[in-house]
Amino acid sequence: MKRARQLGLTALVLAALVGNADAEPGEVKGYLLGALTKMHSAADEFVQNAAAYQRLTDANGGDPIRACAASRDEMQKLIAALRENYKTMDSFGYETIEGIVAGVVSLSDFDIYLDSGVPKDQAGGGTPVAPVVLSLPNDKRIDHQGCLFTYIIEPMLWGTNASLVVPADVNGDGKIAPNESLPRPDVLTAAANDVRAKIVQLQQTAIAWQPTTADYFSAIITMTPTLSGYFDDWKESRYAPERSGKFTAVSRVSDMHGIMSSVAILYGAVNGAVAAKDPALANSIEHGFTGILRFIDRVAAREKKSGAITGPVIDELAEQAKQKADKLVPQVEQAAAIVGVNSSGA
Repeated sequence: MKRARQLGLTALVLAALVGNADAEPGEVKGYLLGALTKMHSAADEFVQNAAAYQRLTDANGGDPIRACAASRDEMQKLIAALRENYKTMDSFGYETIEGIVAGVVSLSDFDIYLDSGVPKDQAGGGTPVAPVVLSLPNDKRIDHQGCLFTYIIEPMLWGTNASLVVPADVNGDGKIAPNESLPRPDVLTAAANDVRAKIVQLQQTAIAWQPTTADYFSAIITMTPTLSGYFDDWKESRYAPERSGKFTAVSRVSDMHGIMSSVAILYGAVNGAVAAKDPALANSIEHGFTGILRFIDRVAAREKKSGAITGPVIDELAEQAKQKADKLVPQVEQAAAIVGVNSSGA
């Protein structure tokens, strides 16, 4: 039900912005701040649940396995609550504003820290290293091992990074299944406090942000071409022989929809200005974004129906996504030019 309400909100915002040539540019900031408010609330709950997890573990000699054996129901409820908090912060929170945060230069460092920055041992691949350093007890640290959401919190909660968890029989069936584990309490506590602090900082920066038309066009032109790359993430997280361990909480297709919805919302803010100069171009761009979102919806429905999709099929879908984005970006660049924005230096 929560996800349905969130999709309904996104649909209403898109209807107001993308489908309304008179949409106010300030509504982009309102949409951003609305999502950040929900993320902040989820982060507060995440910190509270992490503290409860720490207390339960401490009451059992600092051993999460003993804590689980002694209070299995409580432990299972905490893990479930932490996972829901995470989804609200990231999958159904940050991913719905990533097109704005990652695309706007003055906000983009938050994207590297929270969602896209890679570990230092992957430096040199074109994606910045996340400057995340978590201080742990006994002078230990999680030092430049990747962004908070993708490389630390999600793998810790879903057991896909062995260094962040303790293998455990969480469900009490006498076996430890692959990825069945408990978060390391020291990492969980540090990550919870850090993610809340960073979300609050992003929220404060977003409040101070004074959006410009150049910001909007720059973000649209930067983020629209990223669509096809998410298909590799999707394939490697769910359908590759050796899975990446990332994007476990929800399908990466859900993230695609959130990211591209926020890019479409950015275009909604400039649509009126474009339509005043070139109605046909404005209409074409609107249809381009609508087509991309409908395409993603069809991909999501296909995954849900089939349950499994082969690598070659995903590669073909990625090519289709690339073609759609490649067709749209030059139109957006043209639109920027006719409203007086230099897209090459926007």
